[in-house]
Amino acid sequence: MKLAIIIYDTGAESLVEEALEEVGASAWTRVTDVVGKGRTGLRMGDPVFPGVNNVMLCVIEDEQVEPLRQRLLSVPDEFIKQLAFRVFISDCEVLV
Repeated sequence: MKLAIIIYDTGAESLVEEALEEVGASAWTRVTDVVGKGRTGLRMGDPVFPGVNNVMLCVIEDEQVEPLRQRLLSVPDEFIKQLAFRVFISDCEVLV
C-alpha cells in the first residue's frame, strides 16, 4: 500500500476528488485551510500573504499509483506551475 499526500490550491478541489475517484481510491481525508511556505511563496490566509491550500491524504494500492500520476498530470498548468500543487507517494502500513 501507498500513502498519497496531495497538497493543492483550494481551487483544484474538484480536480483532486475526480482523480481519486477515477483511479478507484475509495476513501480519503481532506485537511482544509492549510498555511505554509513553498515554491509559490508564503500562503498564510491573511491580507499580507493571501491564499490557503488543502491537503488530501489517501491510502491506495500499489497498482493505483501510476494511474493516479497519469490522471493528475492532466491537471491544468495554472495549478501545477503557478499555484500550489504537489503530490507525494510513500510506503504505508496500517497498524490499527
